[in-house]
Formats: sequence, C-alpha cells, structure tokens
Amino acid sequence: MKQLKTEKGLTLVEVLAALVILGIVFIGIMTVFPQMTLFTNKTEAKLDTMNLARQEMAAISTSDWLGDRSEEDPVIYEEFADKYEQTMISLSYTKVSQQNGYVRFEKQDGYTYEVDIELACTPFLTETETSLLKCDDPSLAQLHKAHLKIYQDGRISSETYGFLQYRVEAQN
Repeated sequence: MKQLKTEKGLTLVEVLAALVILGIVFIGIMTVFPQMTLFTNKTEAKLDTMNLARQEMAAISTSDWLGDRSEEDPVIYEEFADKYEQTMISLSYTKVSQQNGYVRFEKQDGYTYEVDIELACTPFLTETETSLLKCDDPSLAQLHKAHLKIYQDGRISSETYGFLQYRVEAQN
C-alpha cells in the first residue's frame, strides 16, 4: 500500500508570487512619499511668498505718503500723483508703465515684485456719511487701490490687495 504524505508549507512558486505582490505594493507606497515631499515644499514656498506679500504691502501702505505738509496745503489728487513715484523709488521700486489710470512698479529681490497703484482715489466715508464725496476735500482721507503680485520662477506665486491712505492731518 502506498502511503500519502501531507506536507505543510509553501512551495517555491508560492513564495516567489508573494514576494512579487509585496514588491508591487511596496513600490506603490514608496512613490507617494516623494510626492508628499514635493507638495510640502510647494506649500512652504507659497506660504513664504504670501508672508512676503503681506510684509511688502504693509511697507508700501505705511510709507510716508505725505511728507511735511501744512494746514494751508490741501491734499488733492494731483499731489498724490506727484508723490507716489518718489515713495515707491525710496522702497527700491522702478516705474515700469502708466496706463488706464494705473501706474506699475517692479522690484527684484530674489523674487519679482509688481505693484499696480490706482491713481484715482476713493474717498473714505464714515458710518454717518451717505453721499459720495469728492476726492479734493482735504478733510477726508483718499484711498488709492494697490495690487501687489509676487512672481517666482516666472509665475505668480502670491498676490494681495490693499489701499494707500493719503491725507493731511490738521497741525496746530
């Protein structure tokens, strides 16, 4: 009589098949890690340029747009138009163009900064004022729109908007 043996274990073919399947799964998982690193680096660069944009807009909007002025020297649109270029040059910007009521400045500092400033003003209205006021009223602040874009590697990396306030404070 022939005795049948029942051996327990894996054959070489089964072991090789399991290794191939595990290798495919491992390769699939390992391709995710470099993509996560790339995504993290892009996010970090984006946050850096967003912070740069905020800092640069703060520097522009808090600059001395008025200079020394007296009470007899009212603020009007033409005075802002004369003053903005000096202020931007003092911040290391270069005037690039002026068209359609906007003036564009650029600056290179590791990144490329581009600022568009609207020459027409928007008067600042308080809660009690309901009518549209003119920009030549020296008792009101004039707000000029500013749009800042930061380019990295030739593409816009971040942008922000703000207002430049131009006003004469009463001096005693």
